[in-house]
Amino acid sequence: MTAKTPARALAALMIAAALLPLPARAGIGAFASWWDSKDYDNLYGGGVKLAIGLPAGFWIEARGSYLESRDFDQADVHFVPLEAIVGLQPWDGALRPYVGGGVGYYLKDFGWKSNWKQLEKEFDDKDCVGYFAFAGLGIPLGPVTVFGEAKYTLVGEDDKLEWRGSDIKEKYSFDGLSVNAGLKIGF
Repeated sequence: MTAKTPARALAALMIAAALLPLPARAGIGAFASWWDSKDYDNLYGGGVKLAIGLPAGFWIEARGSYLESRDFDQADVHFVPLEAIVGLQPWDGALRPYVGGGVGYYLKDFGWKSNWKQLEKEFDDKDCVGYFAFAGLGIPLGPVTVFGEAKYTLVGEDDKLEWRGSDIKEKYSFDGLSVNAGLKIGF
């Protein structure tokens, strides 16, 4: 055995590791987003995410998005979801379904179109927390995964995390379905 043998073995291992398929759960990505909010009309925008793979098909993820709506009659709405996720992808294959849930901190800002001060008091600009569930599908294309997902979010008002049954009428709520589609690069 010569001194060059361990160096060659290490180089061969590094090359083999570089050629292996990248894990689907870990990576960094970007996505376009549409959010159908309950009371603020449709919001459009995009975001970024960072995922870290865990054993048994689980992963954790941090996301940041920016969405806005200019369709709301009284104000231009700016909405920034900052979210933490736990997800499960049960198997790797040509199609990779996944599910999960998480919590978020939601930054809200309104650009008022009206000078009526009572309207501003009626709307709450305070940031708040919320929670959500989601399901999606990833399609790996080499080191890049194309993904699409649907998410339903309940955004608390005044930091109240409470169930909103049919008997509760939430006024000016961001609750709603959102759809994200984008690309993720695995690592």
